[in-house]
Amino acid sequence: MGSNALNGVLVGLQEADHLLQANPTPRGGFPQRPEVVRALNRAAVVLIASHLERYLRAVNEELTDGVNASAVLRTDIPETLRLQHSRNIVDELFKTQWNKRAGKLGGFVTSDGWLWGQSPKVDLEAHRLLKWMRTPKPDRIQRLFALWGIGNIFEVITRTSHTRQRMWLKLQELADKRNNIAHGDVSAEATYQDVQSYVGIVRQFCKRCDRAVGRLAGRWIKGSRLW
Repeated sequence: MGSNALNGVLVGLQEADHLLQANPTPRGGFPQRPEVVRALNRAAVVLIASHLERYLRAVNEELTDGVNASAVLRTDIPETLRLQHSRNIVDELFKTQWNKRAGKLGGFVTSDGWLWGQSPKVDLEAHRLLKWMRTPKPDRIQRLFALWGIGNIFEVITRTSHTRQRMWLKLQELADKRNNIAHGDVSAEATYQDVQSYVGIVRQFCKRCDRAVGRLAGRWIKGSRLW
């Protein structure tokens, strides 16, 4: 059993498998219709990165729902998460003239006061935790799960430094190629083997991450497991 986010990414990655199946070049054969192969592989890179990003956003939403549905205390919630949730509204306060801050101060107390004092608990807003998220590079992935009390997700889900390094480098490579392709770099290419490796590493990461996050975050969200 996994999160809804995991189920979604596993279904979504099948689209990349379908693009690979549409490759007109036989394995080990001479290139056929190279312009089509190139377009399929470039499209697959963008698709895979998009599904990974959607997984991260969706699992963040499920974790937030877990907090909102639980009797968790503010002192149970990692300080990094509380700070991130309050960051944007506090930044807006500082940008506002002092004599015009009354409404925003009231809004802050209503939405975030319980995270820092004795106000009644209200729901967290998942989107406020990820306003900084862009293309899912490994350092950003690590930052996301650090918010939820998992210091280094890559260390948690791998046993050896070799596996950890390969996972990090492949996810970084995927993110870089995705950005280059999306920004119109006509020289950015991916081979059939590249696409296969990206699909494999994203599946591996999401499955392992899902198990670890459900178990570790569930401890302070007042549940044995979230999924």
